[in-house]
Amino acid sequence: MFRLSGYCFAFAVVVMMSAAAFAESGSEEFKGADFMFVQTATGVTFADGKMTLTGLSPSMIFFSDRPERMAGHVPVTQFLQIWDEGKDSFKNDPPNAVVSILGEKEGGTDVIVEISNPSLSEKGDLTYDVKILDGTPPEKGGLTSIVIDWWVGPAGAVCWRNYYTGFRHCRFPGPYYYGPHPRPYWVY
Repeated sequence: MFRLSGYCFAFAVVVMMSAAAFAESGSEEFKGADFMFVQTATGVTFADGKMTLTGLSPSMIFFSDRPERMAGHVPVTQFLQIWDEGKDSFKNDPPNAVVSILGEKEGGTDVIVEISNPSLSEKGDLTYDVKILDGTPPEKGGLTSIVIDWWVGPAGAVCWRNYYTGFRHCRFPGPYYYGPHPRPYWVY
């Protein structure tokens, strides 16, 4: 009988320790990290020093490297709101980005640009001022992915650590929309 109760006690201790470890990995306020952002669209045009993304996904992926190793999603509208926040903002130090474009016949094209002055139209197209740093962009292209260079984020994201992997996941406040791109653009 004492042996069974000893096993039960040991089991209870293990369960409580696991619960305590899980509680430690719960939500925590984000303190800042260097992020890269990935934006996707179904089309892109380049004209007169501007790049316009059409069929824009309403959500972007962001991620950081060591030591934090965080990843998450941010609505495009939230990304545009934080564009000029902080001393290390994109407004003060326009980011570089690689624009990867799939053409219908010519295959993939990669262009390195500096982007600034983002503007979201009523119909959901996003336009950046661009300075071409390397490569030759097509006038028009199909599926497009943009990887935007490092940014030091302000507080505001909510992060949690995965209990099993230790990987931290974050998201910025605000509603998210997953599904077909609405017309007019989904307003958060």
